[in-house]
Amino acid sequence: MTTTYNECIPLINELNHSEKLRLAQWLIKAIAQEEGINDIDTVSNKTGLCGIWQDSRSSEEITQEIINSRTPARDIYL
Repeated sequence: MTTTYNECIPLINELNHSEKLRLAQWLIKAIAQEEGINDIDTVSNKTGLCGIWQDSRSSEEITQEIINSRTPARDIYL
């Protein structure tokens, strides 16, 4: 049985946040396995999802950049 993209989206939308993260982890591992990448578990365990974010800025600087770049297009202020 083959499930199409359009059939998957409504099912994914029913998942809660935690379930979506687990699905994302599973997908990343499955794709890595197909590509012959064997150390994806090591990377996933360090970050909780799929990789290591490397940025020399402080968490406050990163957060402020996110807020500044997204807030102007919203009706609410973050």
